[in-house]
Amino acid sequence: MNKIKFIRNKWFLVIFSFFYFGIFWGIFQLFYKREILLQHFSKSADPPDDVQVMMLYNKMIHTSPKPQDIHSYYSLGKILIKNKKRKEAIKVLNKVIKIKPDDQSVRLWLAIELYNKQRYREAEKHFVVLLKKKK
Repeated sequence: MNKIKFIRNKWFLVIFSFFYFGIFWGIFQLFYKREILLQHFSKSADPPDDVQVMMLYNKMIHTSPKPQDIHSYYSLGKILIKNKKRKEAIKVLNKVIKIKPDDQSVRLWLAIELYNKQRYREAEKHFVVLLKKKK
């Protein structure tokens, strides 16, 4: 069979395209698994599975976040609050504050969570920073 006829064969093109894009989809899923899970958990109306959330938390808490990962850590904090894992959410928010100390919304959220956990001295430090920035 001639190579040109083989390439023009519609079945060959369909099967080749299917595998070609399947490989790209698989690679995408492999590299962005964490972000896909975070997005799925945050958009879900039901509380996410505790086991999956804690596995994701354990992976993320033991790595040092990069500035481009702030959104992922922020989403993880929201998911942990949704699952009533406030202690873990405070750890995640502390990591975010270390990377981006100027983010007032995260600092306020962290201060409120600390206050709700009755850790008043730690919450006070964050409230003082927020009040100083308002002047």
